[in-house]
Amino acid sequence: MAARLAASGVEVVIGSRSEERAAGVVAGLAERWAGRGLPLLPGDNRTAAKADIVVLATPWEGALGTVSALAGELSGKILVSMVNAMVRWGERFVPLLPPTGSVAVAVAGAVPGAKVAGAFHHLPAGPLGDLERKVEADVMVFSVDRATTDEVIALVGRIPGLRGLDVGGLGSALAVEAITPALVELNRRYKAHASLRVTGVG
Repeated sequence: MAARLAASGVEVVIGSRSEERAAGVVAGLAERWAGRGLPLLPGDNRTAAKADIVVLATPWEGALGTVSALAGELSGKILVSMVNAMVRWGERFVPLLPPTGSVAVAVAGAVPGAKVAGAFHHLPAGPLGDLERKVEADVMVFSVDRATTDEVIALVGRIPGLRGLDVGGLGSALAVEAITPALVELNRRYKAHASLRVTGVG
């Protein structure tokens, strides 16, 4: 996601618990896409939390701990969760139901001062990370208010081939997050990189 946004002209700070680890990720992306001049910067999580829009892209187990430690820095910021709670059950991935009903709602409870939104849940990682490939998909966006949703949709629209769609408030989070394991299974069974397209809109 960081490389894709950077390739679209968005300056991105990649955060990690250690700035050295983030610097390694940035160096790897710069080497892979040498010549593109990607505007990527490394930082620790507190540095990344100073961005105008913050994207939470951790494993689901670490999401609440990460944002809770940054509650002060995230106050007043747009915080976009792309986290899906799922687990392998035998050979399959299945969704988990957090006590709050969704990861995004749990994040909103952990950082009540942030303007929490959800987006980017259903994009296949392989094609998304390959800047030579065009990604075409609809991105379902939900948030605490319409203004936040509009800003996130505008960010989605910076990436060629992606269209952001307003699917309502945080009450939509469970439905959006829970469909991800089904897409993982779809891709596994058909050896594909499927994403979502919504018909009849626009």
